[in-house]
Amino acid sequence: MTITIPWDLTLTVRRGSVASPDKAAEIRDVRRTDGTATLVYDRHLANPGTAVWLARYSLRQHGYTVREVILDGMGPDITALFREASRLRLDVELGSGSGVPRVVTRDDSPASYLVPKGWDLADAADRLPDAHAAARPKVVRALRMIAEEKGKSGGIIDRALDVAVGMILETGDPDRVWDTLTRALGRALGRDESEWATA
Repeated sequence: MTITIPWDLTLTVRRGSVASPDKAAEIRDVRRTDGTATLVYDRHLANPGTAVWLARYSLRQHGYTVREVILDGMGPDITALFREASRLRLDVELGSGSGVPRVVTRDDSPASYLVPKGWDLADAADRLPDAHAAARPKVVRALRMIAEEKGKSGGIIDRALDVAVGMILETGDPDRVWDTLTRALGRALGRDESEWATA
């Protein structure tokens, strides 16, 4: 089994013309060296939430994950909401659900933040941390544990822990992430899995 640790990207999202008439959005300028990409979407065919969801799905197929979404040329409230949700690896579904904004998890795709139609976007951004903690307590516990370890390690393993944080947020499955990273480390050290398990 091949172990793949994805490359993180910051995705800048802009309204504009899409070259292909049958597409609602297209990804341009993926730069692995500086970890950036641009998404252009046709506002007549998609909203920013749908466009970002499509981009995340497509990038995932090529070994990338989106660590941050920056909406270019849009209002400050919606820009802040998308940025904060993306840092938790959440899709944003505007006009979805009823009641109050909430995080929902799904087996076949990343978690989403549902914001009911007409809800104040600044308030939705303020509610996001609590909504995330309520919907994904196992993830939040793992993130707290990692933050504590980073404080103790003196920076020696910060990059590895940052990779773990991204993978945990993306998958919502800390146990699977630790298993994957343990196997990757074992292979890097030249140990087979059975030897690593007993070390």
